[in-house]
Amino acid sequence: MRPTHLTIARHAQAWCNIEQTIGGPATCRGLTPTGHQQATRLADRLATDHRHHPITALYTTPLPRARQTAAIISTTIGLPATVIDDLREPDYGTADGARWADVITAFGAAPALHPDQPIADGAETWHHHQHRVHAVLRDLLHRHTGHRILIVAHGETATAAHHLFCDTPTLPIAFPLAPTALTTWQQQPISQLRPHDGLRWALIRHNDTTHLTEPHR
Repeated sequence: MRPTHLTIARHAQAWCNIEQTIGGPATCRGLTPTGHQQATRLADRLATDHRHHPITALYTTPLPRARQTAAIISTTIGLPATVIDDLREPDYGTADGARWADVITAFGAAPALHPDQPIADGAETWHHHQHRVHAVLRDLLHRHTGHRILIVAHGETATAAHHLFCDTPTLPIAFPLAPTALTTWQQQPISQLRPHDGLRWALIRHNDTTHLTEPHR
């Protein structure tokens, strides 16, 4: 059996990142000019990888900053991007568009300290978000067994994958990602000497942004 290969790319720099606001479905303004440049660099890198190791499927979250990043990749590698709503970052309810500093002040503590408590009216908890993304990832991995999958999403999406593959509680442990950073998981034999014993997930790379620092081809 061929191993399944999953890469999660964080979206490029967005206006909400610069402004330190919550860029939810109602207020996300998409990528900055720098973000468009970053997405182009990422797309060029992925196109090179795609020529040698074809990507089977490309998915994205519905938020504009992820969709714009995915659209640049899609055009470059010639693979359509499919939107999956449940891959999105946590829903923040009435805090959509607010300044992070104001939301945290009103909440009264670091949100990570209360993963079962919504930070605003209509928001979902951290645990609910992680379980939501886990369900989507399991479905995609089953649907594309033995293939290479690319997901353009958010830092929280990559965090959910870490918890899923490590089979750890969905605690708010940090796995920081820079804009357009790549995280890749790949199935490998449990034992190289006994390959028929089955496969396990191995983390191949995390927070890889070499495409932003290497000379542009």
